Amino acid sequence: MEQLPHYKEEIDFRDLLRKPRRLFGFSFLYFLGLLVIVGILYAWNLNDIGKNTVVPLVLTDSSAFVQDIPLQAPGILPPLDVDSVAKPNSELLARGRVLFKANCVSCHGENGMGDGPAGIVLNPRPRNLHQATGWTNGAKVSEIYRTLEEGIVRNGMASYNYLSPADRFALIHVVRSFNPSPPADTDQEIAALDTTYQLSKGKSIPAQIPVKVAMNRIVTEAGQGREVLLSRIKQIRVSQDPGAVLFSRYVHDPVRFLTACESRPGMVNFLEDFVRLVSIDPVALGVVPAVTNLAARDWAVLHHFVLLEVR
Repeated sequence: MEQLPHYKEEIDFRDLLRKPRRLFGFSFLYFLGLLVIVGILYAWNLNDIGKNTVVPLVLTDSSAFVQDIPLQAPGILPPLDVDSVAKPNSELLARGRVLFKANCVSCHGENGMGDGPAGIVLNPRPRNLHQATGWTNGAKVSEIYRTLEEGIVRNGMASYNYLSPADRFALIHVVRSFNPSPPADTDQEIAALDTTYQLSKGKSIPAQIPVKVAMNRIVTEAGQGREVLLSRIKQIRVSQDPGAVLFSRYVHDPVRFLTACESRPGMVNFLEDFVRLVSIDPVALGVVPAVTNLAARDWAVLHHFVLLEVR
């Protein structure tokens, strides 16, 4: 009988068990399987991975914190006995309740619960004054005084520096009366408060005007001044005065020229300076270059006319 050929299996697993080193020849299969498993896990959890688990940093527009200075009349703050007003008494509390109702109820509520009608739109909400902890600057007398003096811009807390120091202390004692356990100030902290704000020395308050109001006033005054200047130029154009005739002939931009003369008095005080400065760069001053060809007598006439106009 013819013997059939013996075919050996391509992979003899029993031989692999006897010789484990041969398994390394199939290592790429292990890595391939590992990559497939990792890919499946990644795709399965893709929605969770895509979520922001860390709150992103949002840069706040710094212009949102810019506040105009308030209108303030000049005045004098008398010296204050800080030690006497740092502790509450019936007179201070009575005055403080009036001030609290006028300045604080709209946000903090009548009972200091932070539920005032104006506080609904604020984020964060106004402080509940009954809470003993979590005060931004602290709940001591010296710390609340700083809050009233400087405000807390990021929390929407306005400055109350328009109140006199005595009124601020009165308001502070009412605010602290809502706190079940208000922290006490040391003598050193009260002394430091006095030193920081010079309360016992008194001070004079300079007048100040809001920047926007000042800018609008400057624009208004500049506009009025320009109208007056244009009216003067119209009169010069029709005048038969020899100086006016020379002015109309050689000055092509009267507004620029007269403005330069008014802002630089040294330019027109003396004839020699006037001739020299106008001749250096006549175009920049709104004058035609041919002015440099004027005779000495014409220079004198033009200078005298401009000097009268500027003054």
